[in-house]
This record gives sequence, structure tokens and C-alpha cells, in this order.
Amino acid sequence: MKKILVIGGTGTISSPVTMSLANNPNIDLYVLNRGKKKDSLPEHVHRIIGDINADYEGVKESIKDLEFDSVINFIIFMPEQAQKEIDLYAGKTKQYIFISTVCVLDHSTSCNVDETMAYGNPYSAYGQNKEACEKLFLKAREEKGFPVTIVRPTQTYSDSRYPLSIKGKTYWSVASRMLRGKEVIIHGDGQNTWACTHADDFAKLFMPLVCNPETIGEIYQVMNPEVYTWDMIYEALADALGCEYKPVYISEYLLDHSKTYDFVSSMHGDKHFSVIFDISKAKQYCKDLQFDIDIRKGAQMYVDYMNAHPEEKKEDEAFDAWCDRTIENYKKFAAQFTENL
Repeated sequence: MKKILVIGGTGTISSPVTMSLANNPNIDLYVLNRGKKKDSLPEHVHRIIGDINADYEGVKESIKDLEFDSVINFIIFMPEQAQKEIDLYAGKTKQYIFISTVCVLDHSTSCNVDETMAYGNPYSAYGQNKEACEKLFLKAREEKGFPVTIVRPTQTYSDSRYPLSIKGKTYWSVASRMLRGKEVIIHGDGQNTWACTHADDFAKLFMPLVCNPETIGEIYQVMNPEVYTWDMIYEALADALGCEYKPVYISEYLLDHSKTYDFVSSMHGDKHFSVIFDISKAKQYCKDLQFDIDIRKGAQMYVDYMNAHPEEKKEDEAFDAWCDRTIENYKKFAAQFTENL
């Protein structure tokens, strides 16, 4: 029986992985988190309550007598966190999986993305910090034999989240505008290509990497590689909601100047560039894998979940007002501009 520790385990990307591990009779599962989110994990799962950032010594004490076949951490975002993990789990696990992101890469160099693409996202602090984490782990692997496996997902969604480009504090804020017959802002012309992965599909490609000695010291892209335009993504949501899609296309270079939202990081640092992801490196361990959830099915699953959980349909009045004001001003500007073409 394999002994596995999941750190986090209740988020969008981690929940299906944790549940899959919990339901495997050959796995003795431990879950370490702050215990603030409800979950549906079975009773046999070992729960460790702790927060390594707030109580490093407490977490260290909780696991002092434990050793693992694999440790999977979904909640490292800063290099200082990565260093703590290296110090804590060195000699205590045969594998340590760090969940990174494709945002560590410089997507301006190519639309075709694989694990060899160069580091260097000049726009996203999130991507820059994850890059620093990756480099710390790889250095620990090279110098001390730390058994790291690095996984890079792209945008992953499930339940109350849906892949969007321009949103406020909530995902529902965009769906709400659609239902009320309002226009929605799309960056660029809606024809940039993007890959978005339902968390259930992420788990299928991810699981064969766990406790796999061949993956030590390697980096893997884990996502559904099917490509959509942003128009396709938003159209799928509008269709699932049963309403009309009314886009207003605004250049990323204009949105960069927003005094309310940081679109430099979220657009240029992630969603501005068209991408085609190569997952052949990860798929070698599950060659017959078929992804089940395309964007239309994913959109319907999102809408069905939100309708079943109306308490999660949270509005964002400030974002709604910003959209109205921005669309009005942009249309005035566009009309003046086209008159002088």
C-alpha cells in the first residue's frame, strides 16, 4: 500500500485528485490543510490540521514520525514556501509533486508549448514566483537529490468556476450579465486560442504521475489540449444559460490602462497569447486516455452546479458598473475613431 500526503486538497484543481486517491484501496491517504473547507472525503482518510506558513514547527511536529511514497502540494505560490517544503520533506518522501503553472513560460516566443519552452513571463508576478519555485526545486534535485516532479496545468475549472478572460471578484458576474441581456467584454477580437481543462479531466492525466519513479526530476504539462477561441468559450456559456451572446471586443492594450483591474498580469501574463499545448510527455503513461469534458459539456456542468447552489450566485455590482461604463465609453471612442478612418 502506498502512503500519500496531499497538501491542500479542497480546491478546484485538487479536489478530484484527492477524491480519486481516497477511493483507491491501495492508497493510505493523508490530507494536510487548515481544515476550513468542508469536503466529502471518506472517514478513513487521515486528516492533519495545520498551516505551514503560519505554524511551520507545528506542521513539522505533526509529520515527524511519517514517511511517504508521494507528497503532492497544490498550494505553493512563493519561493520561500518552496524552500520550507524542501527542508521539511527531504528524506521523508520518495516523490514530491509541485503544482506549478504554464504561466512560468514566455508565451510570446511560440504558440506551440511544450516543457522545453523558455522561462520568462515578463507580465505576471504569479508566474515569476512559480518560476522561482521551480528553480529552487530543480536546484535541490541537482544538488541534494530531492525527488521533485513538476506539473504545469493551464486554466482549470469546475463547479463554481468557469474559464473567463474579463471578470470581477466572482465568475457568476459574467453569467449574470448574459442572463440580463447585457454585453460582455472580450479581450482582443475573440479569436485568440486557449486551452481550458475541467478538473476531472486534469485528474485523469495527473494520476499516472503519482508514485511513478520515472517522473522524478521531470516537468510535465497536464491539461486538456483541445483548442478553443475565446468566442467559443463564451458562446458555450451563453448557450448553457439559454441566452444570447453579446460580445464587445476591446484590445488588451487598451485594457492595460484600467485603473480598477490588473489586466496586464491576467491578459498579457496569461490569456493574451494563442496557445497549443503538447501533452505527449505526460500522456506516455496513459496513451489511451480520452478526455470526457469539452467546453460545451463543461459549460453545462457549471450552469447546472450554479442552479443547484443558488447561494453561490454572487453578484459583483462594482464590476457590473465598471463594465457598463467601460462599454459606453469604448463605443463612443470607437464611433469617433471610425468616422475619421
